[in-house]
Amino acid sequence: MHNFHKILVGLDLTDIDEQLIKAASFITTAFKSKEIYFYNVIRDFSVPEELIKEFPTVVEQLIVDRKHEMENKVNQYYSFPDGIKVNFLVKQGQPTKKIMKFADEKKIDLIMVGRKPKPKSGGIIINRLARRAGCSLLIVPKEYDHALEKLFVPIDFSDYSLDAMQQAVAIARSNTKPVKIIAQNVYNVPQGYHYTGKSYKEFAAIMKANAEKNYEKFIKQIDTEGIDIEPIYSLDKNDDVMGTIFAVAKKSLADIIIIGAKGRSATAALFIGTNAEKLVQIDSKIPILVIRPTGRTEGLLEYLKEL
Repeated sequence: MHNFHKILVGLDLTDIDEQLIKAASFITTAFKSKEIYFYNVIRDFSVPEELIKEFPTVVEQLIVDRKHEMENKVNQYYSFPDGIKVNFLVKQGQPTKKIMKFADEKKIDLIMVGRKPKPKSGGIIINRLARRAGCSLLIVPKEYDHALEKLFVPIDFSDYSLDAMQQAVAIARSNTKPVKIIAQNVYNVPQGYHYTGKSYKEFAAIMKANAEKNYEKFIKQIDTEGIDIEPIYSLDKNDDVMGTIFAVAKKSLADIIIIGAKGRSATAALFIGTNAEKLVQIDSKIPILVIRPTGRTEGLLEYLKEL
């Protein structure tokens, strides 16, 4: 399980911020977070030199005004948990680089960003953060209703899906209401199955039985006492794992999808895996939590700046 002691919330001062701030209030309370940073980035802009001479404080005043706007919005929607330190920061530059650099310097455990219904630049930022941030990432859609009572965890029995399941169990234990976890494994019938003399249906049954055995081994690695977990096994017939996952999550009325980032080494942490990346790119109305241990990209920040 990963403790979200330090959280960074990226605000852009649009209507998506309301959902994001309310989600931050829930997360910081549930995980007893110690510090939260409400962070806004003003993109680089050029001011004519003659105007700088006439109005030397124009940029500084913009930053001050932006910070006051953030504070007013946060005070409107955020319930401050006891003992948490709240910070407001406004920076100037390229959003992804600024957020990643700050998150690395402050050892942030979780970055929270909003997803607009039809993302443009915001979608690009989300994809870049999902690939490169050295900590977990929570993507909050505008439609988020703040319930976390049905958690959806795609699993392939790997270490990174184990991370995701452990986090789901931690969320379930921290919730005051009953929580159900749906653990979905997507299996398929490999090419060449007919050489075994089995039909497609027969080999699909074999693959499902194998997945069920792997699940029993997988779940024993986690303390799940008192937690309601339902394993689901889905046959991918169209070579579209993420489409299968998203369709089942939507049908299940999942409140959130929790998926693990690929790799445990610093180099591997640059990637979240092809399937997870496809899931992040879906214009989802379901929040997506990408679990990545804090600091996996330590030592690679200078390289990432150039990407």
